[in-house]
Amino acid sequence: MQDVETLRSFLEEPAIAILYLLLTDACNIACRYCFFEGGMPQGYKFSLMPAETAKMGIDLLAKFYSRKYLSKGKEGPHIILYGGEALLNWPVLEEALRYIRELKGRGILPKNTQITLNTNGILMTREIAQVLIDYSVSISISLDGPACMHDQMRVDHEGRGTYDRVMETISMLQEMGANVGTCCTVDAHNIDHLEEVTHWMIDELGMPSLGFNTLLESAARPIPNPEEYGPKVGEKLVNCFEIARRSGVYEDRFMRKVNAFVQGDFYFADCGGCGMQIAVAPNGEVGTCHAFCGTRNYFVVPDDNFDPTKHSYWVEWRRRSPINMEQCLGCIALANCGGGCPHNAYVKRGSIWEVDDVFCQHAIQAVTFLIKDLYDQRKV
Repeated sequence: MQDVETLRSFLEEPAIAILYLLLTDACNIACRYCFFEGGMPQGYKFSLMPAETAKMGIDLLAKFYSRKYLSKGKEGPHIILYGGEALLNWPVLEEALRYIRELKGRGILPKNTQITLNTNGILMTREIAQVLIDYSVSISISLDGPACMHDQMRVDHEGRGTYDRVMETISMLQEMGANVGTCCTVDAHNIDHLEEVTHWMIDELGMPSLGFNTLLESAARPIPNPEEYGPKVGEKLVNCFEIARRSGVYEDRFMRKVNAFVQGDFYFADCGGCGMQIAVAPNGEVGTCHAFCGTRNYFVVPDDNFDPTKHSYWVEWRRRSPINMEQCLGCIALANCGGGCPHNAYVKRGSIWEVDDVFCQHAIQAVTFLIKDLYDQRKV
């Protein structure tokens, strides 16, 4: 095991690998747990990103992505098309895809640059889907479970559930051969049935990949009952990982920890926001974390000299890891935690250097499971 100072030395410089393009901060639905709208100040004006801003963001990734970080057998840089609801700005999204392909063709972006669209799926058409398929875009659809769960929280602006419209999109994408997976937000409406939801998505929907999102804090919508939510979500995500593993299905959040544990790597951060990403707001401001798009904390107006690998925000966020947090050094989960969500810590306690309490419980349960699981496998 490497000593603490050696581990800390890996965090001295940001290693940019991810771009969030916030193509709009507006949304066509009104999820009741939305951290994004909960973080918007009063009087906030929603907007669409111009094509020039999208290209500026892509150029920043092309200029600053860490070739050293990505050359160690890791995946290529990752561009995430995000909102609000990104499909509200389809013309610019399509232009961004053309530009990414152009930069790949010119060798400015690597061929293995990944592209993911996060969407509620409601605005998807066959024409849009075909373009996404042609550009090899992975599509992550927000789905919280069967209608009785999904429609409690994921509603339109008239308060109507969106389940039927989402399922039509998923069926269409699967029939067209798109690379589609689901992203499930865990809250009171589905947490007690999360194992059933996992079985349903795998066995009935045939999903090859799943993702679970825990709640994010916002000033307007703080996480309810965090002292109960944290331990329960930790237990449930372990259970769901076991279900997915038995079915050969990739579950993103837990697998990141598993991969680090199996390979013996120190898991410095659970979030790309920790000095590994740039988030571009619709107006062209650039920040460390897309969750701050409303308040614009840790966002800057870039000029010709802007360099995220040297900027104080990105340097601080890169260092924000349990290995640099005194309150974490004695924890059993230190090497496999990643420190949770700096945004949650900031909103809840006023600093990114505080502990994300909800995630802390999940991390301890995860590493306890991994140690026991490895012991049980070696016993056989």
